Amino acid sequence: MKIVESLSQLPASLKYPVMAIGFFDGIHIGHQRILHQLTNRAREKGGTSLVLTFHPHPQKIISPGDAPPLLLTLRQKEELLQALGIDFMVRLPFTRELSLKQPAEFVEQCLCCYGIREIHVGSNFRFGHKRSGDLQTLRDLSGKFKYEVFEVPQVTFRAVSVSSTKIRGFIRQGKLALVKHLLNRPYEIRGHVVRGDRRGTAIGFPTANLDPENELIPANGVYAGCAAVEGSRSLCVTNVGLRPTVDVDREGPVVETHLIDYSGELYGKKLRLDFVVRLRSEKKFKNISTLKRQIGNDIRRTRTLGGKLLTARK
Repeated sequence: MKIVESLSQLPASLKYPVMAIGFFDGIHIGHQRILHQLTNRAREKGGTSLVLTFHPHPQKIISPGDAPPLLLTLRQKEELLQALGIDFMVRLPFTRELSLKQPAEFVEQCLCCYGIREIHVGSNFRFGHKRSGDLQTLRDLSGKFKYEVFEVPQVTFRAVSVSSTKIRGFIRQGKLALVKHLLNRPYEIRGHVVRGDRRGTAIGFPTANLDPENELIPANGVYAGCAAVEGSRSLCVTNVGLRPTVDVDREGPVVETHLIDYSGELYGKKLRLDFVVRLRSEKKFKNISTLKRQIGNDIRRTRTLGGKLLTARK
């Protein structure tokens, strides 16, 4: 997949370019349906699949205080789009000027000077100044600007419409098993391992403290999942929270994980954590011995779930 910052950077000789438009945060199962339709259509026509997305999130320009925490880093989004077979990612810088364009201006200036033949969007698609354009607007303009519009119906799961907003809410509630169904993969955060206070090592369960790159961290609690480091994967038990048994004065949550049966130095290394199942809420134990027994139970439960955790990422 090739990445450009403007449609003007696309090769002039693209064969039958077909496009999907959206921010695509999370690339959840609704987004995936749009993108699968896009790539299938490109194959049928012997054409080129393009995804037009934006950076940063539009709300960070229009109303920064209301901008949502993102489900994906830029790198994660790029990797997922490439895995789905997209030929070009057009990462358009979102500016105040762009936010003021009326729908017809956006179509004429940002899309149709570049020979786009088809546009594939979800049924709730909105664009242009104050989100004033919708799917019907796109259709109304299609005759003038010579493209076809293909609608992808809203995807539901257990009678709930799938959206990035709802997924963020479920992550904040710790419902990571549900989130896995909505993403078609576990929720993942990445970061480098930083030095902690070594209290996990002192009680017999060494942990890696993560400095997360992702904006959205799951609810406080203990999770079973997998950790990937330098090409190897391990079962892991991850704690998100304040560590109330040992850190009575901590102000903010930490993300720390115990890699089961892993041996080796982790400081400074890049770590990827998959959150698959929430084992329990975080709690304060009456003493360290009780805490150690509970951690042992968490590890045993994680081992029992081993096959499910290792195959959660397809």
